[in-house]
Amino acid sequence: MLKKLIEKYHSLPLPVKAAAFFVLCGVFKDAIDILVTPLFTRILTTEEYGLFNVYNSWYQIFRIVATISLFGDSFEVGLARFDDRRNQFVSSLQGLMTVLFFFWASIYLIFRREIEQLMGLSSILMVCLLLQIMFSVPYMFWYKKNKYEYKYKLITIFTIIYTILQPFLSLLFIKLNSFGWDNGEIRIIASVGVQIVFGLIVFIIQFVKMPVFYKKEFWKFALVTNIPLVPHFLSQILLNQSDKIMIDMFVGKTETAVYSVAHSAAFVILVVATNLNSAFIPWLYTKIKKENFDGIRSTVNIIVLFVGVAVTMLVLVAPEAMLILGGEKYYEGIWTIPSLAFSVLLILIYTLFANIELYYSKNVFVMISSLIGAASNIFLNWLLIPQFGYVAAGYTTAIGYLLMCISHYFFLMLTCRQEKIKFSDFFDIRMILLISSVLAGVCVLIAFVYHLTIVRYLIFAVVAAVLIIKRKSIIAFYKNMKKKNNTSE
Repeated sequence: MLKKLIEKYHSLPLPVKAAAFFVLCGVFKDAIDILVTPLFTRILTTEEYGLFNVYNSWYQIFRIVATISLFGDSFEVGLARFDDRRNQFVSSLQGLMTVLFFFWASIYLIFRREIEQLMGLSSILMVCLLLQIMFSVPYMFWYKKNKYEYKYKLITIFTIIYTILQPFLSLLFIKLNSFGWDNGEIRIIASVGVQIVFGLIVFIIQFVKMPVFYKKEFWKFALVTNIPLVPHFLSQILLNQSDKIMIDMFVGKTETAVYSVAHSAAFVILVVATNLNSAFIPWLYTKIKKENFDGIRSTVNIIVLFVGVAVTMLVLVAPEAMLILGGEKYYEGIWTIPSLAFSVLLILIYTLFANIELYYSKNVFVMISSLIGAASNIFLNWLLIPQFGYVAAGYTTAIGYLLMCISHYFFLMLTCRQEKIKFSDFFDIRMILLISSVLAGVCVLIAFVYHLTIVRYLIFAVVAAVLIIKRKSIIAFYKNMKKKNNTSE
């Protein structure tokens, strides 16, 4: 049996092997992040854990602004466009990133006090932030270049070491902390230190391999391609991260910590939604290219329904999830999980709409929708968090994603008119509205029975039983989609 599996593995094409390992690397990283969360929520105080999450939120935002997202999708376009000069392209973009780093470092030195006061971070953490931004980009260049060239073995080894070292060193340094230093800062410094070391190593390797600091052609490509997309990427990050920053500003780091754990628990389902969409896109685009729209509507309905069921099951076990991830001191975060989990379904829906817009190169529509979602989320946070606390942030997040769905819907209708295609060929809007409405109601009702453990378990058991009974149909559907994807390739 084992021998046959090994032989089958060796017979697989290189792209298939690579894709499998890349998925495993992603799953491994997500799994480690979830497994270490209960450790850190118990070792760190809520203030310290809140500081860690506030830092990460600022990092996610400034990484887009400070790097103009050089490591984004356009980087892979550059790898394809400059196929015969990839090493020069990578090395040159590292040069551009170095210039950007010194520019932003200068800004920080000039306005150091104001920036630290605004962000609520110490000088040492600001230095960590700048260095992390600088050296995370070369690592992403290295990762994407090797992924593009199907060098999965090297990526797998680096990912395993990188993913394990970060929490291990953090736990070790916290354990050895006998000087009264803030454990939240130690957690950040140890984790960031690993990223800086890895990034510095690949920065040197890639520069030595092809020492090109500046090449006008490559810099122009990167600047022209990335700068217009910064608002889009930034708005997406703001929609995900502004909640934590504004909770920290208006309420405190303890509440930020509670909200962050709830956010992590609720967004576990996003992994399911993302994978389903990733499997769906190649098949969808092939169908559009061939102008064969049969089966798209029904497939979309099944995907939306499946994620809706997954969200329901998560909301049912929210109290247990919070106890496992955070313990008693984070338990009150259960009240934000229903709204945050419902947001995952909204993310899936707007992503499904955006798939069509992107196929027809309506990138501006996607950007405007993202800006609408981010702006409304920030405004509602500013309005409601001071009044109702961190729980309001869960609902403002859901409203932000709902507005994105609505704007994408209208932009997609416009796209369909422009491209002379039918919206109804892709989506059964009545069914999507029905599933969304039912799920919204279910999330609210479940919140009312959180204290009735037996009732929740009975509902969970019924849903699980239905999924088990229908498991063959579900597996057959997913395999059929994957088979169609492979056939279309």
